[in-house]
Formats: sequence, structure tokens, C-alpha cells
Amino acid sequence: MHTNKNRVLAGAVIDHHTPYWEQPFSQPYFDNSTRREMTTTVGQSAYLHCRVRNLGDRAVSWIRKRDLHILTVGILTYTNDQRYQSLHSDGSDEWTLKVSSPQTRDSGVYECQVSTEPKISQAFRLNVVGE
Repeated sequence: MHTNKNRVLAGAVIDHHTPYWEQPFSQPYFDNSTRREMTTTVGQSAYLHCRVRNLGDRAVSWIRKRDLHILTVGILTYTNDQRYQSLHSDGSDEWTLKVSSPQTRDSGVYECQVSTEPKISQAFRLNVVGE
């Protein structure tokens, strides 16, 4: 009896010799190896590192949770506050939110969000302490 090693799922061919994360239908997911809480002092730049595997053509955004303000989408900044910047190198899985000259009021939760349907997100806590 002949068995087919490739099955069809929702129009995509599953090749059982290719790792699942390289399959065309697999979804983006977070690499949980990065620190989810960061403490810095006032004025000392802070970096929140979000790693997204298998991003494909999706976009990564950084959102400030306290007011749900979209800070960045991709590498573009969507706030007038130029202290916020998204850092990303081509081919990298890492999307870093840089907060320059942070103040204590910048403490709180920031969300790394991926434009899947439904959206997926990962929360990061930034603590800015006085000197």
C-alpha cells in the first residue's frame, strides 16, 4: 500500500521533512528568552527586546498600555514623543523599543504586538527609578 508523505491542509502542502516553523502556514510566535521586566534610572536609555519568530509579512508594534497609545509600527514612530524608537536589523527576529531619557512617569507596561488575526501580544514592564 502506497502512502503519501505530504498531506494537504487548508490548501497548504505539509512537507514532513521540513521543520514546522518553516512551514508556510505556521503562525508568528514569541521567543520567550528575553527579559520581560527592565529597570533603569531616570535619564538612562531603556531597551525592551521583543523577539518574534516566523513573522512573515506581519508588522510588530509597540503599545503603551496605560493609554493604549501606539508608539511604533515596524521601524516607524507613531508618536510625537521622539524619545521612543523601534530598533530592528534586517533579517533579525528582534524588535527593540528604545526609550531615550526616560522619566519615572514612563514606568509601566509596554506591549509588543503582532498584526496576526487575532492579534498576539507580549507584555513588558519598564521601571524607571530616581537616582
